[in-house]
Amino acid sequence: MIEKITSKQNPKIKFFIKLRDRAKRKRTGMFIVEGFRELTRALDSEIESEFFLFCPKFFKNQEFEKLVERAQMLHIPSFELTADVFEKISIRERCDGILGICHIWETRLDDFIPPKNPLLLVVDGIEKPGNLGALIRSAESAGVDAMIVCSSVTDIFNHNVVRASQGALFSLPIFTADRAEARDFLLKHGLAVLATTPKSSTLYWEINMNRPSAVIVGSEHDGLPDCWLSGDDVQTMAIPQRGLSDSLNVNDAAVVVLYEAVRQRYQATQI
Repeated sequence: MIEKITSKQNPKIKFFIKLRDRAKRKRTGMFIVEGFRELTRALDSEIESEFFLFCPKFFKNQEFEKLVERAQMLHIPSFELTADVFEKISIRERCDGILGICHIWETRLDDFIPPKNPLLLVVDGIEKPGNLGALIRSAESAGVDAMIVCSSVTDIFNHNVVRASQGALFSLPIFTADRAEARDFLLKHGLAVLATTPKSSTLYWEINMNRPSAVIVGSEHDGLPDCWLSGDDVQTMAIPQRGLSDSLNVNDAAVVVLYEAVRQRYQATQI
């Protein structure tokens, strides 16, 4: 039997709302996942789930019912909400009737062993959850082996990061570290440190990325700090700007450079 929740004062509803706060996520070790695609990818990646909340009124097709059935088969407690209760807790303007609570996993960089000829994306000082989520989605799409998040104002388990990543959060290895730890890790494993900055005289397509590489991008407001731009181990690169704007959205910039790496690596396999 699936328990029904009709009150906005239900303890599970109150607990869910608390997880919008970063401190509560850290304290409980849980975070919010909303949406059919995101929850499907969480289950596909075998992310541990605490419980599901759903409202059939908002389901778009029978696949939503199958997802709830799948959760029950996996012994994930599932609760049916009335429409007014679901709308209270939904974070999206147009909800699709299903959300869940999943467990946070460990993101220590020491746990990562890079594969042969790795391509990594390092993001530093990203402020907006939407940008961080978009970067995760783009990195996963480009086949990046892992992403390292440094000095982020938001955390990777923010519900808006999950949403913007469209579930890529669950399939891309993501690690958090401070700047010194991240740089030491890259050097230890022999990765080229490729830092993006509009001040570089080298264009990004002039850089050899068909080797162990880490592409470094910074916040739109401040760019990369000096610690990423100096040293004999660093190569800087720029994306040429032809218009009045002096910079791209950080996700757009990362996509441009990452797909140049994809192009170079693909081309090398055809020779």
